[in-house]
Amino acid sequence: MLVALGCQSDPDSPTATSASPEAGTRLNGPAPAESGQPHLHAGEDGTVWMSWVEPVGEDRHALRYATLDDTSWAAPRTAARGGDWFVNWADVPSLRPLPSGRLAAQYLRSTGPDPLAYAVQITQTDGAGTWRSAVRPHDDGTATEHGFVSLLPWPDDRLLAVWLDGRTMAGRDGHEGEMTLRGGVLDATGTVEQRALLDDRTCECCPTTAVRTKGEALVAYRDRSADEVRNIRLVRFDGQSWSDPAVLHDDGWRIEGCPVNGPALAAAGDRVAAAWYTAPGGVPRVNVAFSADGGRQFGDPIVVAKGTPTGRVDVAWLGEGRVAVSWLGTSADGAPALRVRAIATDGASRPAVPMATLASASRGVGMPRLVRSGPHLYAAWTHPEEGVQVGRLRTNALR
Repeated sequence: MLVALGCQSDPDSPTATSASPEAGTRLNGPAPAESGQPHLHAGEDGTVWMSWVEPVGEDRHALRYATLDDTSWAAPRTAARGGDWFVNWADVPSLRPLPSGRLAAQYLRSTGPDPLAYAVQITQTDGAGTWRSAVRPHDDGTATEHGFVSLLPWPDDRLLAVWLDGRTMAGRDGHEGEMTLRGGVLDATGTVEQRALLDDRTCECCPTTAVRTKGEALVAYRDRSADEVRNIRLVRFDGQSWSDPAVLHDDGWRIEGCPVNGPALAAAGDRVAAAWYTAPGGVPRVNVAFSADGGRQFGDPIVVAKGTPTGRVDVAWLGEGRVAVSWLGTSADGAPALRVRAIATDGASRPAVPMATLASASRGVGMPRLVRSGPHLYAAWTHPEEGVQVGRLRTNALR
């Protein structure tokens, strides 16, 4: 069943002049009202995969998932469950289908009484579709923060994982010490190889993102300089070694605390789009930049929204040299809304479309996700009382 969503003009757009040409629709989802932390992935065959977290009994949680066929969801399945999970609105578990037909998923598990002590758990299905016992990709053994994981399929039926790693905070008070970015490669049995330190000082709680280009993996994350400038940086992996971190763009945004706003990447071969939130001088904005060489070089940022966006961005390729960028912003009457705008590689754009009016832009809405499958965009977010929500929008609504 589809439910029409409202359509408004776009107040936080730098170029909006008219109402959006088409409203979105809301799909009845497979997740219960108590659910949260949705994550979306569009497979190469067009299948839309959604995972989410839901409570199961007292003090227990499960990572559930389902696939979408047009407007109908398959029966939900369970990837993992447990009674000692670390569940946080910003650090979202995820599921990733692999080319071999196997599945991989990641979630977080508490490792002690300290609320800042938790570990990454990665589980994969075997050839028969049974979920294996989860493994930790990090081997430090410290009771510190580990999370904000990105997963990518890797050649030879392997899995590339990157995560934020707080091992150097061990024995420190609060958030003292340095958050780091680390990575590793897992084989089908969960054996971890090629562990590496990718950056020795990053933002503490901004999500990471990763994509496959023609021959490499490209990872984006929010860095942290000694004087608290928090730019987006990139590292690349060719299967043997990691590149040095490179600044995507020097925004000059100095902020003392973590903004809980990570970047988003989308790739089509070596064409890459990077979207991110920034607020230099106290002026919030959402930017997008394009690369034609697998992320080695990016063009100048293009402003997608300015003035009122909250951020929490995502990006998806539309084809024909255009991407769709989503973010939390406001509708014409100031109500929180999930906005979507098409931006071309030459900077041409159309007015933003409100994919959904939201109950709030607080932590309760979570980290909205956006994917494209065929002629539609799909978005997922959390309603504080109604659980995981899914919206659909025809891509031609953004023309």
